[in-house]
Amino acid sequence: MAETVTLTHARVADMPLLIGLAQRLRRPETLDRHLGNHGPHQGLRNGWLATVWLAYILSEGDHRKASVQDGADRHHQTLERLLGQPIRRGVEGHDDRLGIVRQRRSQTAAWNALEAELWQRTVAVYEIVLTGVRLDSTTTYGDHTPTDDGMMPYGHSQDHRPDLPQVKLMAAAAEPSGHWLAGDVHAGQAADDPLDQPLVARVRQMMGRSGRLYVGDSKMAARATRADLVAHGDYDLMPLPLTGETGAQLEAWIGAVVEGDQPADLIWDDGRLRGGGYEFARLRRAEVSGQPVAWVERVQVVRSRALAAHQATQLAQRLATAAGAVRALTPARGRGKRPYRDEAAVPAAVARVLARYDVTGLRWVSWPREEHALRRDGGRGRGSPHRPTRMEGEARDVITPVDRDEAAIERQPQRLGWRVQVTNLPMERRSLAQAVVHYRGGGCLERDFPLVNDRPLGLSPLSVRRDDQIIGLTRLLTLALRLLTVIEPQIRRGLARTGEPLAGLYEGQPRRTTDRPTGGRLLNAVARAEITLTRIQMGKRHRWPITPLPTVLAQALAYLGLSPSLDKRLAENSS
Repeated sequence: MAETVTLTHARVADMPLLIGLAQRLRRPETLDRHLGNHGPHQGLRNGWLATVWLAYILSEGDHRKASVQDGADRHHQTLERLLGQPIRRGVEGHDDRLGIVRQRRSQTAAWNALEAELWQRTVAVYEIVLTGVRLDSTTTYGDHTPTDDGMMPYGHSQDHRPDLPQVKLMAAAAEPSGHWLAGDVHAGQAADDPLDQPLVARVRQMMGRSGRLYVGDSKMAARATRADLVAHGDYDLMPLPLTGETGAQLEAWIGAVVEGDQPADLIWDDGRLRGGGYEFARLRRAEVSGQPVAWVERVQVVRSRALAAHQATQLAQRLATAAGAVRALTPARGRGKRPYRDEAAVPAAVARVLARYDVTGLRWVSWPREEHALRRDGGRGRGSPHRPTRMEGEARDVITPVDRDEAAIERQPQRLGWRVQVTNLPMERRSLAQAVVHYRGGGCLERDFPLVNDRPLGLSPLSVRRDDQIIGLTRLLTLALRLLTVIEPQIRRGLARTGEPLAGLYEGQPRRTTDRPTGGRLLNAVARAEITLTRIQMGKRHRWPITPLPTVLAQALAYLGLSPSLDKRLAENSS
């Protein structure tokens, strides 16, 4: 009799890479230790269940609990072989079990300890270059009912959705790689100023040492924050907001270069002229925990060529818009047009328009007074040829064509593109040019935040409701981001070491190569290869062949220090 052959196919995708990386970093054991398990727990422990969930999120770009069960069943054979333990169909990825995992991540004390151990485990396996710690915040939104004491009130939206409640994520990442170090979840209306110090304290404890450079934007420039860094032996680098004391002194600092004899140093980056500037030192004083703190900080007054060009374009647009707005103050005669009768009101109105568009002193405006004689009918009733008339005079101000003050406008470009940043780093650690290049090149969190909010992690908009669910889900996705931000620098370091660029990452462009691949693009390329595990059943005999690994995956495994025999763990020949 002919023997019946049964074929069962299972898509492998990028699961071997993701789960292999998690195992190399000891993620399952670490997560299990901090998440814990209840007494009668059966099946996959919470650490392994969380690892599977994270791999599914990165592979499928979907963090919804409802879809994990179906994904676990579809990848059942792959997961069993990668994890080396049985997985119960319809049970391990159940919504209730995933809810327990997420809820346990909302416990702050356990979470802080987990983040500290994740960092220690990571640096024990991979070299993470750390030139500084970048701090920043982002927001995400949801269609929630806001409450005064909840996690989702109305607040300043960085997603341009001020009409919806917000939650804020305060983050710290390693420069220059952007590897996620720590994060805190706060209510959406919280100001950034008081959020920096607690996060810095956690990072300092994670690192086990002080003396690190902490970099942030102008919201981190509060004197209390800078004083706290000094008191703990750390360093700062940040721009100052152009308000208050700095705003009052900025014109003099710029004038010292533009109109005075203050020399400026040119700032080069990667062989390109980026701008110039100078610096000076000043003494600062504050109190930290009731103790006086004094330090010398370097004030760096710098001009960016790119920023100056952008502001020059904006200035030209404002000049044109202001000219139209000024002319509209005195419209031509017509029905519904209300002219200015009071001569003293015109200059005040012109000044308001010029100030609104920030072009005061750059436009010449004149408003001669026009006199008109009007014939008015005398008496009451309808007009007639015999009705008496009288002549009345009417005066109105008319703005003539608005002229540009070309001399003032020509001087303006030299005053564009300036900003002020401060640091307490010694000169031997960072020169003026090095400090400027370091700050402008550290947009690592600007790359991490879109990965959390959009694809592949997709936090925005929030789909969970309770505060503990919001905190737990946000923290879960930062765990997935940690894996993604481990992959990218290691692959790039491997490519730099071998000098061979990576091909096959760009859809529709198989020959295009790059030496700076992103983690997301790498995972997409592996998924497109459609690696398949096939179960061939012939009576009581079965085999598990797997399609050959694509070159891009083999290279990635090698650069991550993962065994290329991962596919052999999936394939099995038995009789």
